[in-house]
Formats: sequence, C-alpha cells, structure tokens
Amino acid sequence: KRRDFLMIAGLGGAGLFAPAAARARVSEVKEDRFPQFAPTGDRFRFALFADPQVGHGDDPNPVAVNARRTLRLGVEEVNAMNPAPLFAAFLGDLVNVFDDASVATFEGCIAGLKPMPVLVHGNHDTRPPFDGFRALMGRVCGFDAVCYSFDAGKWHFVVVPCNLAGGDPAYEKAEREVFAWLEAELDVNRDKPTMVFNHLHLMPQGLTQLEWYCFPLRMRRRLLDLFAKHGNVRYYFNGHVHNGIKASVKTSWQYQGTTFITVPTGTQSRNFGEEYPGFEQGLETGGYYLVVDVDGETVKLTGRLAGKPEGYYYPDKLRAFGEEIEPRWLTKTTDFSPAPNLRNGGFQNGLQGWRACYRYQSDMKPGFMCEPANRGGRSAVQILTRTKEPVFWANDEMTELYQTVASPAGSAPVLRASYWIDNAVRDGGGYVRLNAMMDNTFLFTMMFRWGRKYERYADILVRAFANELYGEPKGWTWLQEMGRKKQGLFWEMPDTPDCWHQLDVSLANLYDQALGSTGAFAALGVTKWHVGLGTWVTNREGAVSAACFTDVALRVGSATTSTVDGMPLVADGNVFVTEFGQDIEDRVSKKSQNKAKKKQG
Repeated sequence: KRRDFLMIAGLGGAGLFAPAAARARVSEVKEDRFPQFAPTGDRFRFALFADPQVGHGDDPNPVAVNARRTLRLGVEEVNAMNPAPLFAAFLGDLVNVFDDASVATFEGCIAGLKPMPVLVHGNHDTRPPFDGFRALMGRVCGFDAVCYSFDAGKWHFVVVPCNLAGGDPAYEKAEREVFAWLEAELDVNRDKPTMVFNHLHLMPQGLTQLEWYCFPLRMRRRLLDLFAKHGNVRYYFNGHVHNGIKASVKTSWQYQGTTFITVPTGTQSRNFGEEYPGFEQGLETGGYYLVVDVDGETVKLTGRLAGKPEGYYYPDKLRAFGEEIEPRWLTKTTDFSPAPNLRNGGFQNGLQGWRACYRYQSDMKPGFMCEPANRGGRSAVQILTRTKEPVFWANDEMTELYQTVASPAGSAPVLRASYWIDNAVRDGGGYVRLNAMMDNTFLFTMMFRWGRKYERYADILVRAFANELYGEPKGWTWLQEMGRKKQGLFWEMPDTPDCWHQLDVSLANLYDQALGSTGAFAALGVTKWHVGLGTWVTNREGAVSAACFTDVALRVGSATTSTVDGMPLVADGNVFVTEFGQDIEDRVSKKSQNKAKKKQG
C-alpha cells in the first residue's frame, strides 16, 4: 500500500522543512491516495501520455483540432485494452495555455478515462505556487499536490514538477522544498525499484533549443546525482520534447543505472524528420503514447499511435550515455580544461581533436552533419545544418565543432582559418567564433560570421551560446547585450560560394582597435579560448547552410593587421552591433504595445 504521501511545503503541505525533518515526516504519513492500487500483483500495465497540449474546444487550428481528437481516441483505446491499464499518467503540458477554457477541454477529453488518471506538472501548467494545477489535481485526482508518490506491485512511483528555476522567492522556495522532499522520498524508498515522472528531459535530445529548454545545468546535475546516490531510480519518464516513436527510441538513454525515456508526443512532433514505417502520420497529427507492461522488475515498452492497432516494441537495451558524447551537457564550457595547442586544424586526421555539439541524426538526409571533406584539393571538414520536417515546432538550429585551447604564450595570439561556402546562403549562415576566458571566467566573444541578413531570425542559438557558458540561457538578445557591453564583437565575412576565403586575425591588436585602447587585451589576462566552427539555419522550410573549414590555427604571431581575403578588417563601433534575436524581441515589444493600447482603450 501507498504509505508515504507528502505534499511539499507551500504547495499544499506544511511549512519549510530541512531534509532530516522531511525524512521523518515521510515515514509517518500513510495516506492512501490510490487505494485501488493496493491489491495489484507484480504484473500490471500503465499508459503514458506526453504533452496533450490541448487548447480551447472550438480552436479551428489543425494542430489544436488533432490534439483534442487524438487525446480522446487514445483514451478510448486505453479503456478498451486487455489487460486494462492500472493508471494513465499525463506527463505535463496538459494544455497549451493554462486558462479556464483550455483546462475544461482537457478535463472533457479525459472525462471517460477508466484507469486512474495521474497528472504531472509541465512548464505550461502554471508557476509556483502552482495554484491552478493544484486545483486541477483536486478535481481529477482528489488531492491537490504537485509532488506525490505511490506504490504498485514491486515498484515505487515518484511525481515531481518543473518550473522550479526563476528569479523570485516563489521559485526559490519551490526549488528548495521539492528537492528536500525528493531527497527524503528516495532515501526512505531506497530498497524499492523506482520510476520518476517529470515533464522535462534530463538527457540530450539533439536539437539546439533542447540544450537549454529544460532544467538548468545545476538542477540537472543535482537530480542525476540524487538518482545515482540512492541507486533506486530505474526509470525516468519525461515529455516536453514532442517526438515520434522513432525519435523517442533514439533520444532515450541509459546512464548511471537509470533508463531515461522521452515519451512520444500527443501533439504534433518537432522536426526530427523521420518515423518508423506505418507511424508517420503522427508526425503531423500527434496522437502517440506509450504502454508500459510490468512483470516483477521487468519492464516492456510499446509505442502506440492512436488509431493504429499495431504498436512498436522498444528494444530492451538503449544507448549508454557518456560525457564524451556531449561534454557540454554536464559541464560549462568555461570549466573545460584547455589543450596546450589547437589540434588537427587541417583535418588531415578526420575530426580528431575536435568535439561536436551532440545533434540528432536521422537515418536519411540528416539535418546535421560534421564530416571530413575535400574542397579545391584541400582536406577540410564540412558542417551542415538544415531544417527538417515538420516545421510547426521548428526553431533555428546550429551545428558546431569546437576545441578549448590554452592561449598561446605571449601577448600576440593570431587566429587563422579558411572557409568555403558550398551554396549561396539561404535562410542561414555560418561562423568562426572565439570565446576568450580567464581561467573559468568568460571575458568576451568574437564572431566572424556570414548570413547577417538572416540573423535577426535566429534566437535559439543565442540562448544556446549563453547556456554553454552559464549553465542556463540568457535573454533572446544576449549577444546584442554583449555588444553593448563591448563583450561581443562581430565582423561580417564574405559569403561568395564555391571558393576558399582566408581569415587572418591578430586578436590582441584587433580587440585593442575595436575598444580604442592600446593594451586593453593584455589587461584581461586571457588564459584559454573556445574556438568554434559552425553553421546555422532559420526555421523556414528548405533552409540549409553548409560550409567547409580548414587550416584552423591559434598561435603566437608577429602580424599586427587582420584581414579576410587580404582585405583589412575594420574595427569601428559597428563591430559591437548584431541583430541576433531581434525578430522575437520585436514581436514581444509589439505584443506589449498592443496590450497597453487595449488597456488605454
């Protein structure tokens, strides 16, 4: 029987507690919130629905219509299953906008559900103190908690919310109390195999936005450390990503004894661009869900698409995640140890010495590529980024190879790089960028980029660049802010295709010229550099950007001038100006102005 329910302080329970006090309280509370689970044997089934994300019941948008239709159809299918599922868990983002009409639509869609509904808080489902979500919990589940747990068979189930990272006391209080509760919960139940339900992913998913659109790094590491410490969390199920079944299998991982499953989506998929045969319709319509069959401590997963009788059986063994696959997932780039010298800048040894941002690899016509190439008789690397289908949830994307390198001894570091653009730039661009650091402190960024006329439509990569430095994203116009602070310097590069362009930069002199201060660079005490080569695209259908790079070097030199294709790089006030992120800034500003006009009218 369920013996350890505890509503967290300020979220439906008692006052603030320390972990020790919480541990005592967990062991004392024996409320039976799911009494029908008590006689369950070791064999049972449950269903998982990720991101129903329904809206108003009369919304004619095809995405909204399909979200309602497929959710109702999924409920009908679950009701008809034999054996019947014990419960159906909805893994957050129950609605797209948490207003009364949307919540009523969600409740109406699941009104006939026979298995017990289990609701998980998602990032669309209110913020601390989660009043609206708790009220919904009270109506649907009979208790108003965002943190709770229960037992079924040999297994212990734990439900925790997201939206814990914010800049005000309500967020800080929620984070403190949720982690105190979870620490105690895992400790008390350390001898039980455990499954955790949450909305946000804890493992890399391979799209640029999903590097930062999740728990911040410090929180992500804390959760993973808690799971490893107690050793009882066998499965972690999340939604949020909006993926089909094939992408679910390919974005799920095993790490430190836990299997992390990104459950396929109830609404239209993000642009992973592939699906298993027979399940492709769900990429446009949504309607995916997961059926979990438990036999003792054995767990089998079946991906389903509402309206299709057959399911897809997940493999028993999923990929193991190691930090070498995506070092930035668990470590800020400012904390990377530098290599003594930049290695393999000519790519004669393939990609040796370089790290690549982890990106989702579709089997056919990948959206991201970093592979050895040859252009004009020169060994190089080709970096390609393209928009995949469907594009409804698509955002701008970037692909990058990078190294962290010790700053060359002396005060005159020189960067050299050659790049070749494969085709005329369309809805994207590329760059050579450097982040200067003093030990583990970010100092400034330099970006030698092309595709400037499209950069106002790229805001996701801005937050990704900030996230790798700070472990959390900054604003949409963070690069613009860096420019205003003279910590961001941007040069426009020639973008003529099918020829090599040569970049030679005396970094210290160019920086001093831009700031109008001799010795400004030397005064910073740069000790290491992040050197990145990349391409990016907007979210427009058909967008593609491909470039080759070679002869990349960072060394001490005697040059005092900086050139591209032999022409001097100008270092005036314009180098602090960029438009990255401006499109969304304009839209937010316009929305605010419209709201102000309505109030005045």
